[in-house]
Amino acid sequence: MAGSAPSPVRGRLLPNQRRRYPIKTKLITFIVCCALLWWWWHTKFKQANGHAGSRSPPSELIPFRTPGGILHTNGFIKTEDLRRDSSSWRGTTSSGIRLNATYRYEIELRRNWNIHIDDTRKVVFVVAPAIRPQVPVAVDSRTVYEWTESGWARFDKWDNLQTLRSEVSHSLEKLAASNGYIEVARGQARITVEEFVADWLLKQRNWPANGVIKVYFADEPGIHFPGQTTLKDFLPQ
Repeated sequence: MAGSAPSPVRGRLLPNQRRRYPIKTKLITFIVCCALLWWWWHTKFKQANGHAGSRSPPSELIPFRTPGGILHTNGFIKTEDLRRDSSSWRGTTSSGIRLNATYRYEIELRRNWNIHIDDTRKVVFVVAPAIRPQVPVAVDSRTVYEWTESGWARFDKWDNLQTLRSEVSHSLEKLAASNGYIEVARGQARITVEEFVADWLLKQRNWPANGVIKVYFADEPGIHFPGQTTLKDFLPQ
């Protein structure tokens, strides 16, 4: 009919009829996009730090020998708690590893041994080489427990844990060589050296079973010979 308004085209919007989405729909779309972006970034991050799909390092076989031989003296097992914290304005990321470490100690046989034998009093005074830890320190994998957590605005907990893992051997080696651990190790090591010297003397000199063997280590405090004194001055009367 003449003068009637044109009917809208079905399936199309006129310029003044733009589609409007509710705020709720926009918010949900934004959240979904953020979640997808975070998932993509987190997956890439884990792959870059060796947590998913990374290649393992090449296999190695490195022969070595022990010059002159080693006297294995003793050891002990201790539970260690290792921790690493990384802080910034975005919070603190913390990681920890709990494990049982086996510390072993030894003496290098080719080093200087100071031995004085008093056949009259049946006493042997021995200053053995200093004991040293065997490295790397052994770890029982069945006892390993790990935990890690990120700060409130950080996403680096796996990276922090991986860094802590790489520091385990160095941390245990430092503990093994510390004065406190060496002092603990000397007790059993002294007995082993006494047995070693006794076996040698029994074979070489028919050492009596009631003979006395006094063992000290070169790095032990107080083993000094001041003035004109000699080993005989330190033997029991």
